[in-house]
Amino acid sequence: MSAAPPRIHARHALLLGAKALVSAGLLVFLFRRIPLDQFAVAVRGVRPGWIVAAWLLLLGSNLLGAWQWSRLLRVVEIRIPFWKVCAYYHVGLFFNNFLPANIGGDIARVADSARHGPTRTAAVSAVLMDRLVGTLALASLALVTTLPAIDRFHLRLVYALVLVFFATSVVLVWAIFHPALLPACERLLARIGLGALGPHLDELAGHIADYRGERGLFARLFGIALVTQITRIIVHVLVARALAISVPWVYFFLFVPLLGVIVSLPISFNGIGVREGAGIVLFGLVGVDRAHAFSLQFLTYLVAVAVSMIGGLVFLARIPRRRAVARQAKEGRWT
Repeated sequence: MSAAPPRIHARHALLLGAKALVSAGLLVFLFRRIPLDQFAVAVRGVRPGWIVAAWLLLLGSNLLGAWQWSRLLRVVEIRIPFWKVCAYYHVGLFFNNFLPANIGGDIARVADSARHGPTRTAAVSAVLMDRLVGTLALASLALVTTLPAIDRFHLRLVYALVLVFFATSVVLVWAIFHPALLPACERLLARIGLGALGPHLDELAGHIADYRGERGLFARLFGIALVTQITRIIVHVLVARALAISVPWVYFFLFVPLLGVIVSLPISFNGIGVREGAGIVLFGLVGVDRAHAFSLQFLTYLVAVAVSMIGGLVFLARIPRRRAVARQAKEGRWT
């Protein structure tokens, strides 16, 4: 496969730089509006037991996500022991948190799972479907749970954003299952000079076709994805308890899915700054001060990073074995 043109690399670097500037600018803005002494008091008062509970619950949520992905892998004849699927899933989460875009984690999952299947394209299709199921579940949950907040907190404009996000998710799911998508994509690629990707797209479409016959599985996995999203709301509740924030559970179901939609927008470096700023605005509506609202979002993010460190440990632990395999393969070519 030929390397991407320098112009594409430059554009990608410029985009990442712009996102990093947005995140840095938002953090500077927020810290200038949050009294540091209040922030220090909020952090010093953290109760560790609730943080541990949040960590364990998020780990359980990730295991559900790994099971969802494993079912999608089986459809395209990629059969991996579940413990390995969990390891690969957490490696993906690790790269999501430590690379500038979530696609880094998806690439890691594709690379790991492709070694157990017929083709790399089959692994791509499973990750793509996993993303679609999760996105649709988040959009659907946000659409329903934030509905009561429209009139009470005057969030009509924000809810319009949720509607657009939900509609986009539905269109993506419809498009991926629609047979007319392939010819349209091939024509588009030909127009922009990427017609050579047509055969790969044909192969991907063939694997996507395998999922069209699994509508029941898609519905079940959608239900699992909803449960996964709900557990992540409860993770926020546990972190709030760790910070001694007394807010009724119902507000977390109002605001956390909405935060998920906002953070999904590709306007910042991994949602940093946007997550905390939106959290201050939303939880400020129910009386949470800026220092505690910022701490809530930031600590929840750190809990997610801490869970993803399992993937980092897995990645580091397998480096010696992979180097040994590569060395043996190299020696075999020279003998």
